[in-house]
Amino acid sequence: MITIAIRHKVEDFDHWKRSFDAGRASRLAAGETRCRVYSVHGSPNEVLVSLDWSSLEQARAYLSSAQLTEAMTQAGVREMPNMVILDKRDEYPG
Repeated sequence: MITIAIRHKVEDFDHWKRSFDAGRASRLAAGETRCRVYSVHGSPNEVLVSLDWSSLEQARAYLSSAQLTEAMTQAGVREMPNMVILDKRDEYPG
């Protein structure tokens, strides 16, 4: 499993979220296994998405796809996303 964190600004969170949710089936088919959506406190149109994938290769293939680029444009993404590949080092229970 691999986790990708993506941070970007959107024109309108609610519009973006509807578009993001509409893409869930295609992300699952591409190898996504889990997703968490956040907005920055005090800046609701600044979004951080954490996506778990079955493999790094699947994540890279989806994240570099023309399908995703078009979906981001239609969803109102205002700037190029900052993407980070994360390696889990540890986890603690609640």
